[in-house]
This record gives sequence, structure tokens and C-alpha cells, in this order.
Amino acid sequence: MTATRAETYSCLRRTALFALGATLALAAVPGALRAQTAPTGPIEITTGTSPGGTPDVLMRRAAKILNEQKIITNPLLVQNRTGGSWMVAANFVLSKKGDKNVVLCIAQPILTTPITQGLPTVYDQLTPISMFIQGDLVLVVQPSSPVKNLKELVALAAQRERGVKVAGAQSGSTDHMVAGLLEKAGNIKLNYVPFDGGGAAQAAFLGGNVELMTLTPSEALPLVESDKARIIAILSDTRRTEPALKDIPTAREQGYDVVWGQSWGLAGPPDLDAGTVAFWDDAIAKLVATPEWQASIKDNFLRSEVVPAAEAKAHLAKLHQEHLAVLRDLGLAKATPVQ
Repeated sequence: MTATRAETYSCLRRTALFALGATLALAAVPGALRAQTAPTGPIEITTGTSPGGTPDVLMRRAAKILNEQKIITNPLLVQNRTGGSWMVAANFVLSKKGDKNVVLCIAQPILTTPITQGLPTVYDQLTPISMFIQGDLVLVVQPSSPVKNLKELVALAAQRERGVKVAGAQSGSTDHMVAGLLEKAGNIKLNYVPFDGGGAAQAAFLGGNVELMTLTPSEALPLVESDKARIIAILSDTRRTEPALKDIPTAREQGYDVVWGQSWGLAGPPDLDAGTVAFWDDAIAKLVATPEWQASIKDNFLRSEVVPAAEAKAHLAKLHQEHLAVLRDLGLAKATPVQ
């Protein structure tokens, strides 16, 4: 039987509407539920820090849970490629174009090292996967210090220009940027003293050689409990709710617009395919929902707010601009060479 023109048109119209509906439905599906491509064989998680450093510990904990909970069945191997303030690790992953079996732990030096060394940016050459760990920072003073809050610190620094010593890991580090933000917010001048790493900086603080230091809550609280430090502010948007931190006011509460912290995540090499990115998106979403991960985050006073792949590129660009602005104010930003 031959179909009439009207019947043919009706059939084509139904087919077109079905196809349109399917397309719209697919567009509404979260990235983690779209087609995934699981890598075959072991996967390397590259970090630029030595074993025991915060990013190393976080990545090893994540890898352990992902494997033990069978979220990812591929063996996950954390590899420390140190040197060049994370640039050795970054360049290794940049050289693995399209490789499904290697990812890079994203940490602050990925943003700051190119800025302070005048190198081409790195974050925008990688394939963003997810930023899923955040850490707040606190300001500590000597327990014998007359300073009880930020207002008193600013008043003291105003009386003693560059007389208040601040310990930090190195030039251009988180500690240095926090000192710069405090100077700008309080219209003061501090004496930033860089040391060879965070351990040396903390030793100088404990020895009474410096008056102020920036620490994570998990670093600061044991010092407070042993009467070796006093916390005067937390540099977060809002107060923490944990019993040990709930009474510590934010810098903003005290009248100084200083909000700064740390964050970590993962990125793949250039040209990593969308299927593998979706595979990781799904894995990270499942990881942060596990009781094991949530307990680890809570124990270390961290947060785990997921910035998925679809938003990670813009998020990293925003972080880059924020770090660039602070480092420029400190006079540490060098011009990027022409490529």
C-alpha cells in the first residue's frame, strides 16, 4: 500500500519530534552520566610535592578510597615528580597529550609558579577534570603576644612599620600572599621573612623568632592545645562550625576583607577525550559521597565542594586572576615571555 503525502509528512514529523526530544534529554543529563571511557591498565596520579606533603597525602587518600570502594578498578598510583615548584610534574603531564592513564594533582603552584617565574600559564593547557578539596587558613600569634584580634594586630603594625615579623615558606607562597592581603586591607607594612619550607617557618615561629604565621586549622589547633600559639582570625567567608573553631571570627567579621584559602583537584593532559573526563567526573562525585572520604575531610578540617569538569575551566581561570592580582601587588609577577 502506498502512503499518502499527509501520512508521510505525519510520520516524518513524529520522527523529527522524537529525535529532538532525545537530543534535549541527552543535553539535560549530567556529565557524569554521559558516555564514559574507562582507561585500561594502571593510572598515574602525578603530584609535584614530596611524599608527606598535603597534596600527596590527599591524593593517596583519594586513590585508596577509589580503589577500595571499587569506584575505579584500575590501580591508582600516586607518583611524586618534584622540582621546579611543580613544573617538573606539570611538564610531565603536558607531554602526555591525550594519554588516558595519567592525571595531575592541581595545587596552588600550578597557578603561581608561571606568574612568579615569567613562564607561560599551565592551567589552561591542561584538560580540567575537577577541583574537589578546599582548605581554610588561620592567622596565629605567639601565646604571649598582646595581640588578641586583627584590629590589635593592625594597630601594632601601624606603630612598628615592618616591625611585625611574619614567617612563611618562601617568596610568593600562600603565607606571602596572605601577608600581602593583610597589608592591603589594613594599610600596614609587615616584615615577611621567607624560610626554606613550611617546617622551617613553623620552627622559627615556635622559637619565638617571628610573631605571626598563617597555618591550616589542622596545623594550628595542636599548637593552640599545647599553648604554643593563639588563633586570631580565620580567613574564610563564614565561621567554621566545628567546636574547636566555631568561636574564631573571620577577618571580615573583624572589618578586614581578607578571604584566602587553598584548593586541590585533578586535571588531565592536553586533548584528553570527553569520555575519560566523564569517567573521572563520575568517580569524583562518588568519592566525595563515601563515609570514608567525608570522615577524612572532617578530621583534617577541610571541605570537599565539587567543581565538576564543566565548570572547572572557568573556576581555574578565576583562581589564576586572583593569584595574579595579589602577586602583582607584591611586585612578584613577572611578564610572560613571548612564545
